[in-house]
Amino acid sequence: MLRIQTPRAEREAVQFLIRKHLDLSAAMQSRDVADPQTIRDVARQVETVERLKALTLVTWADISAVNPAAMTPWRARQLWQLYLAVYNELTRELDTDRIESLASGAPGRAEFLQGFPTRYLLTHTEAEIGEHMALEERSGQRGVAAGVKRRGAEWELALVAGDRPGLFAALAGMLSGFGMNILRAEAFANRRGQVLDTFTFADPMRTLALNPGEEERLRAAAERAAAGKLDVKGLLRGRPKPLAPSRKARIAPAVSGDAHASAGATLFEIVAEDRPGLLYDLARAISENGGNIEVVLVDTEAHKAIDVFYVTAEGRKLEPARQAVIEEALRRACAG
Repeated sequence: MLRIQTPRAEREAVQFLIRKHLDLSAAMQSRDVADPQTIRDVARQVETVERLKALTLVTWADISAVNPAAMTPWRARQLWQLYLAVYNELTRELDTDRIESLASGAPGRAEFLQGFPTRYLLTHTEAEIGEHMALEERSGQRGVAAGVKRRGAEWELALVAGDRPGLFAALAGMLSGFGMNILRAEAFANRRGQVLDTFTFADPMRTLALNPGEEERLRAAAERAAAGKLDVKGLLRGRPKPLAPSRKARIAPAVSGDAHASAGATLFEIVAEDRPGLLYDLARAISENGGNIEVVLVDTEAHKAIDVFYVTAEGRKLEPARQAVIEEALRRACAG
């Protein structure tokens, strides 16, 4: 892999899959997958949701390749149940498993990272952390700093700013308004009240690649949106609606709130049919009903959006009445 100059992150991912390719099979065959300790052990081994997804696919392919009858419906159902349980365990720890201290690093690194979920260190390279710290330094001048960068076939927007209600929603709406398709997103806050929002997105019309200077316009728009100086709703109104998927491919929205998954926040998980502006509508539904987004994980699979929000109000998990209000607002947001 070194000879063909495979990027370091991809090399590490492949090496992980080679080392761990039998772990899920072993858990299914020799452990009780309903035992919480089994789930915690597997979660500790895979460490991130991204690794879990890749390992689940490799496990399915590996078992299926043994012989045509090896992946029985029962075994497929067991693998799916194991995946769901470990996924829930990994996302449950996001709000409580946070960086408190670092033994070494560049000056200011510990202060920047303190309070971020430990997931941040597992899913970002040192080079990316350096880029985010550079944004933080730039943000000291105007309170906000954004960067736009191409990463292979995808693009990434990273922004550092002081936390404020509606910030994440504004950025999501701005990207959708510019015609971008959001594939993944994260929002983390540190102990100093700074927020790092990152969006991985596709540019289906190749606007950024074909128009010099468009990257700078998008970056500037992100900073204006973060500062509340951009008409995000107006941008979204101007975006044409895409063709709906076929009737068989339609996805019924599901919204669930969980007050017990985290010690300090209420967790909302949304599975819905993806569409332009969906993430903006979901985040706005939370903010406009008194919720503060502490951590968010967003993923998109074909027409399906899978979003997990950790939400507080006045620094604490939500009261039951507010949780119910936000759940209903999220259901309405899914329907557009």
